[in-house]
This record gives sequence, structure tokens and C-alpha cells, in this order.
Amino acid sequence: MVRKTICIEKKMGTELIPYLVQSACHYSSSIYIEAAEKSINMKSIMGMSILDLSEGSSFELVADGDDEQRAARELSDCFA
Repeated sequence: MVRKTICIEKKMGTELIPYLVQSACHYSSSIYIEAAEKSINMKSIMGMSILDLSEGSSFELVADGDDEQRAARELSDCFA
């Protein structure tokens, strides 16, 4: 299991959500975002719609599976 802390440094629009979900679906690993005591499946458009992408927010990206290292690295780059 790989955990990576993501800090949002600038406001990101909600148009990023479908891109994140589509990107997460390319990996066989389970990929979750843990924030505010919730665990959100990154492969779920409904779950991701509640994600706070405002400036200054942070969360943990968690990947678990065969390609967890690559998934965590590449998906965290989406927030850079």
C-alpha cells in the first residue's frame, strides 16, 4: 500500500474530476482519497464529486495493488 499526501496549492475546477476518474480507471490497483474522515474511491464519479479541490485543502492518496507505485506517482502529478 502506498500513501501520498496531496496539498492543493491553487484552486482547481470541478472539470478536473472526470479526468481524475478516467485516469484512475487505467490502473488495476484500488485507489482512494482519504479526507475529512471519509474514504473516496477515485474510480467513482459520484464519490469524487464531493472532493474539495479548493486552495489550501489536503488529502491522502492511497493506492493498493499490483501497480500501486505507478498509480500513486502518476495520479499525484495530476494535482501538481
